[in-house]
Amino acid sequence: MDSHTLIFSAHSSSRYSLAALLGAVETDHRLSELITEAPVRITTNKIRASIAKGSTIIAYSVMSTQTNRIYREIRYVREKFGNSVTIVGGGAHASARPLELLESGFDYVVVGEGEKTFPELLWYLMNGMDPIGISGVVGKETEDCPKPRDLEPVDLDAYPPFALGLNIVGPIEVTRGCPYSCKFCCTPFLTGGRVRNRSIEAIVHWLEKAVEKSGFNRTWFLSPNALSYGGRGRTVEPDKLERLLRTVTKIEGLEEVFFGSFPSEVRPEFVTKPILEMMREYIANKTLQIGLQSSSNRVLKLANRHHTVEEGLAAIDIALECGFIPHVDMIFGLPGETKTELRESIDLCYSLAGMGAKTHGHVFMPLPGSAFENEPPGRLDSESRRNLGELSRKKLLTGSWSTQESFAEDLSSRKS
Repeated sequence: MDSHTLIFSAHSSSRYSLAALLGAVETDHRLSELITEAPVRITTNKIRASIAKGSTIIAYSVMSTQTNRIYREIRYVREKFGNSVTIVGGGAHASARPLELLESGFDYVVVGEGEKTFPELLWYLMNGMDPIGISGVVGKETEDCPKPRDLEPVDLDAYPPFALGLNIVGPIEVTRGCPYSCKFCCTPFLTGGRVRNRSIEAIVHWLEKAVEKSGFNRTWFLSPNALSYGGRGRTVEPDKLERLLRTVTKIEGLEEVFFGSFPSEVRPEFVTKPILEMMREYIANKTLQIGLQSSSNRVLKLANRHHTVEEGLAAIDIALECGFIPHVDMIFGLPGETKTELRESIDLCYSLAGMGAKTHGHVFMPLPGSAFENEPPGRLDSESRRNLGELSRKKLLTGSWSTQESFAEDLSSRKS
């Protein structure tokens, strides 16, 4: 009997989704015979060896900033192996532009959350069945592509947060979704504003397994707004939040818990002194990621942020008072921002440095699926670029702002 092999690209920029999706695959008893590999680089030798053994499925989780690289790889694979392989894509960019992936050489695209849909797709392919009938799967014959927010939401507790069998681990996603419709973000398109929480019991279950099987001694929690854990995303739930932190820090062998630090963040209006003082008793991180985004209330309102600059500055002051180093998210070149407002945002970065904070900088990218998808890409003038470079050299500014400007231009040029 021929074997079935899944080769899932393990590029560093998609490692979080990789861990969750392969966790769902390895715990699906129907897929126990599937050979699963996750190479950082998919080579022709690996594909050729897999084809020699049986059917081969190649999978990518596609972010908007990865498309040029991935499409180039797909073209090369098709030139070498034709239809001897089945190529599957998913992820945020795939959900927003599934037809673009199909036109670029993919056979099937998973739209929306993949924990349930992706293993189902694999099962169909392994058994020679047409997967087009699966909710959330799009192929070349699909007439109407579904919107992610219209699909049935995943129960986070029903799936592991990472793939322990393959030793592919990462942050534990404790909340998914966001009720705020920030126009630069594609989360509202992907989740429809629904907020779900992974239960404390499920988090503890998987952490204990990770400590036992993988020697896990630290963990990061992933959330669009960490301080909203336990609720519907619009308020702090102090009791649930403290119960989460108190419970997980009691796990034997788990030495450090990171919460509210990158890759998560907190909304500024959720920050209070009592909450941060409580967190300090449990968490290991010295930094707190705070999403401010602009020094202009007018620009924040245009972006539908639902908080003010003053609330952001107050949150930074509270974080400093409670012993955290604030890492403040800022987006330069947001739609509607004037040159004066851009420079004022950069001036604020210098002020933050003087306070003892740091900036995590971004250049606005018109992400597919976001309300700002069709807006012009963020652009920096030479003075702004020079000042941001100076802040970066002094290690007062982090982030991929210097490359995001070109990514933004590329996204804008490929609008569908």
